[in-house]
This record gives sequence, structure tokens and C-alpha cells, in this order.
Amino acid sequence: MQTKIMEMGIDGFSICGYTDINRNSGMTMLLCDRPNTSGIFQSGGSPASHEISLLNSNHRPDYSIDGILMTGRSVFGLALISEVYRYLRNINAGSRLDDNYIPIVPAAAIYDLDVNGEIPDREWIERAFKIIGKKIPVGPFWGGTGATVSKYSNGRRIRSGQGYYEISLNNVRVGVYVILNSLGDIYDLNGRNLTNKNIGSLNKLKEKIIEGTIWNEFTRDFKFNTTISAVITNAKISHSEANYIAEAANFGLASRIWPYSTSLDGDTVFCVSSCKYTEPVDKIAEMARMAAELAVLSIFL
Repeated sequence: MQTKIMEMGIDGFSICGYTDINRNSGMTMLLCDRPNTSGIFQSGGSPASHEISLLNSNHRPDYSIDGILMTGRSVFGLALISEVYRYLRNINAGSRLDDNYIPIVPAAAIYDLDVNGEIPDREWIERAFKIIGKKIPVGPFWGGTGATVSKYSNGRRIRSGQGYYEISLNNVRVGVYVILNSLGDIYDLNGRNLTNKNIGSLNKLKEKIIEGTIWNEFTRDFKFNTTISAVITNAKISHSEANYIAEAANFGLASRIWPYSTSLDGDTVFCVSSCKYTEPVDKIAEMARMAAELAVLSIFL
């Protein structure tokens, strides 16, 4: 089956990744040109993340970042950040302090250690940075290699992966990248369940929740779940608006995934903008919300 390829059409951003077939995992690196503005929204209760506080701060004069690492292998994948720093320092990327460049790279990881517990090595980063570009393979590749969904029943899991979708309005473009590793099922825009025919639809889910019978399906603990996403845009926005747009994208994810953002999820949405063109922020937020929904569906449709 031919791999679906999505292409980023927003200047100021590039992307790369590595798929480790043997470990059933991988990583994705979004690279961001400076200057930019960034933000974040986290709704999961148990994120594996790095440098997130830099995006939440109210005291920094500059919210530019140099990239976002999104990886498998939970906290062990976050150890790859040192190799990312080394690469970016060698190309003089980062905040300049005296004669040094300090890269700013927030990161988040999914839990995909349940098949095997092997941890990544520097080869992931070395290979990824050889294929920097604009194209994104949709499905079980890069950071989404080990991602699965619909795993609330013992022995049940549906292979997922990474997705991307981009929407434009005049000169403004909004794209959303997602690594989908949720506990819950995926529903399309018509309410059809794409991952569990036994539930079938949102209407059927509603009935099961009201009756209390839905919980008979849940024979596994609420764990091993994280959806990571990154909104990219060229709209002129502030830091607080970047946080707002990330939150809007999170609502889009929640519209397609149920259940979502449980106490043991690490659901995290980043937002970064090159700040080139002007449109009302509410329009940008709604574009991000829909792009997030369609990024999820790009993996299955």
C-alpha cells in the first residue's frame, strides 16, 4: 500500500523524523526559524515533557523557539534532546548569549514501551536530520511508529501513527501535526466510530454512557496514552494567543477522540507561528480546531 504524504506549505518551518522498525518506535523533529512566537496547552494529567515551563512563562520578552521534539519511548526518548541541542548549536541556532547559542527546544513523548522496552540512541537524530524537508508520511512513521488507539480492553489495540492537515485563509495558513496514541476510539465527522464497530457511533456511545454499560468495555486500566500535537501558522499572534490557539486545537482533538485527556494521559498541544500575516485570532483558532480534527482523520481515511 502506498504511503500517504502530506506537505507543509508554511514558510519558516521544516520537519524530519526517523522510524526505528526494530524498536517499533521513532521520533519527529519540527524545526522553526526565528523569530517566532510559541505557546502550549496541556490537558493530560501525566505528560512526559521537557522545557514546557518556557512556554508557560509570563516573564520572557522573547517566545521564539528553535524546534519541537516529539518522540516515542516515553522519558527515555526525551534523552534525545541532547543530540538535538548539539546539532542546532553546530548551525548557530538558538538564543545568543555572549558567543554561545542556546537552542530552545520543548519536547513531549508518547508511551510506546509496552511492545518492547528498548531505548533509543543518537542514531535516531543523526538519521532524521539528513532528511529535513516539508513532507510528512502519514501513518505509523517517525514519532508515530509505535502509536496505537482503542486500547481500553485487554489485548485490544489498533495501529495508528502520525497525521497532518493544513487550512488556508487568504495569506494565512494553519497546519496541525499529530501523533495519535490515545486510549480511546476515533470518530469521524459524521460520528462514526472508525476503530470499534461494537460501539459504532457517537449516538451509540451516548446511549451506553447514559445506561452505564460503556464501562463493561473497559477491562484495562486508564494508562499508556498520549496524543501530541503541534499547530504551525504564519498568522501574527501574541504569546497568549498562541496558548489560546493550542487550546482550540486541543478541543478539535477531543472532538474526534473518546475518551481523551484522562488522568494518566500526557496530551500536549504546542503552537508556534512565524507571525507574517494578519487575520482575527478567533478565525485562526477555529482553523486550528478543524485542522486538528482532520489531522487525526488523515491517519484513518
